[in-house]
Amino acid sequence: MFLKKSTATIKGTQYHHYKIVESYRDDGKIKHRILFNVGKLTDEQAEQLKLAIKVQNDPGLVVTHEREIAVTKSIAYLDIMVLHQMWQQWNLAQFFLNDRWVEALVLNRCIDPTSKIRLQSWAEQTILPAFIPALRNYDEYDVYRELDRIAKQEDALQVFLYEQLKQRQRIHSNAFFYDITSSYFEGSQCVLAKLGYSRDHRPDREQVVIALMITPEGYPFYWRVLDGNTQDVTTIEALVHDVRRRFGIAKCTLVFDRGMVSATNLKSIEQEQLKYVSAMDKDEIRTTLLDEVMPVAATSDDWEQVMERQAFRPCDEDALLFYRPLLLAGSRYIVTFDVGRFHDQTKHRLRQCDQMAQLIQDLNHALRTAKNSRKREAVEREVQRLLARKGMKKLTTITIEPLDIPAVTAKGKARTITSFQVHLQWCEDQLKELARLDGLTCFITNMSDNELADQEVITWYRRKNKVEESFHELKSHLKLRPMHVTRAERVKAHVTICMLANFLMNDMEQRLQAAGYKQAPNDLLQTLEVCRIHRMEISAVKRKWLSIQEMSEHQQRSLQALQCPELLQERFQKEILAQAEICL
Repeated sequence: MFLKKSTATIKGTQYHHYKIVESYRDDGKIKHRILFNVGKLTDEQAEQLKLAIKVQNDPGLVVTHEREIAVTKSIAYLDIMVLHQMWQQWNLAQFFLNDRWVEALVLNRCIDPTSKIRLQSWAEQTILPAFIPALRNYDEYDVYRELDRIAKQEDALQVFLYEQLKQRQRIHSNAFFYDITSSYFEGSQCVLAKLGYSRDHRPDREQVVIALMITPEGYPFYWRVLDGNTQDVTTIEALVHDVRRRFGIAKCTLVFDRGMVSATNLKSIEQEQLKYVSAMDKDEIRTTLLDEVMPVAATSDDWEQVMERQAFRPCDEDALLFYRPLLLAGSRYIVTFDVGRFHDQTKHRLRQCDQMAQLIQDLNHALRTAKNSRKREAVEREVQRLLARKGMKKLTTITIEPLDIPAVTAKGKARTITSFQVHLQWCEDQLKELARLDGLTCFITNMSDNELADQEVITWYRRKNKVEESFHELKSHLKLRPMHVTRAERVKAHVTICMLANFLMNDMEQRLQAAGYKQAPNDLLQTLEVCRIHRMEISAVKRKWLSIQEMSEHQQRSLQALQCPELLQERFQKEILAQAEICL
């Protein structure tokens, strides 16, 4: 049934006439019969009548006033679905087949990190229960029991991730970056928690140490949660063992921080026939090769001549970085001289010296104008405090001489105030020794120059910053710290959850970069979060239905870039809405 418009022209004037007709079939031919002659209608009346006929023909259509339509509930959809698709694509659902809450824990870290006890209420506000039925039944200790199970699967999970990376050809090099960080605790004590060197600048809090190894593309696949007082240098042997035994990696290059370099560690790596790239700290440079590469400190006026005299070569056309390869006692070193850092360190030390001299001058002025006698021990403590604040204890010689200050009491009697004067003398030899190290870095490797060129050694070590970026992501966006769980196994499980979230976020970054997108994963998730599922309701007829918010053009392009085109298909969206009806 539909509205039909007839037009007739009489004496040059057009007349319009409307009628309601219906279609029928006669001997295989489609014909129309008139049900009702309507007559003349304005365009607006015709449109209203068409709508009424359409409602009559389709029971799914309802005519109502706009004020009677309301959104009664809204849940997160598109950001959740993208991460869910990636979770499925990496076969993590198969690995955690018998675990109810793992995916929800990981996705929550990626989107809106919350406490474990609040996880279920967060999940209820998302599409997750629609395709994870276990989330619909909950008691408050479910998540904690899940953490206990996750901890037992840590080793198997790491091997699984490494195998997945190999199968999907996401490992394009045999080099891996390794480093450690720390994370502090709030509240109750954990058996792993110890006071130690805090990379969070919270020496007042007990902490755990976390060791992490990633691929050059940033995918984490090996991590360990260690006692809070674990030293960097002690973690390498366990790493080497796991690389060979657990992951079956026959050949690789370990790139790690200078704090882990020791003769024992380097020997352990070589015994396993593995390769390494690292750097030396300043004390090692000073005792090993400083006399060879920088016998006299360079200055702002003669550094170019020093580079030429000491056989340094420019790394690039801009000549901002120079390098010199060395082979000493069977070990290969590449010493670099960074021009920018050299000038910065030189200026910084001169500035520190000037500030220290000014502090001593101000202290002497206060001592000369003292109104009461001073104790020598108090003055000595103040001087040591100032030296420690500026890091100048080893660069100065301090002498403290007594000073008698004549004064008069309020009653007019003469008296003597006991005070002191501080004399600062710079240790020139120490300053010159320190200046020799300005701008210098020394890299060490057991690879020959045929295996890895000098400049590539420098590049590999610099790319190690990728693991620092992972630590930053873990601690900032994914909220690795502070930790509120206390049992050792649950602490390890919490770290595992954060590592899986970091794995997905890094994978998202790789996909976006491959598609030429410059938007960061965190920002993109916020863009996708706008697309939600809404429960619509017409109060007049008690009609309810679910609707997916229309995607913007940018969101649609993003799904293509993230390799999730299925989310754009109408059939898939209908299936999701049907599943969502169960739990909404």
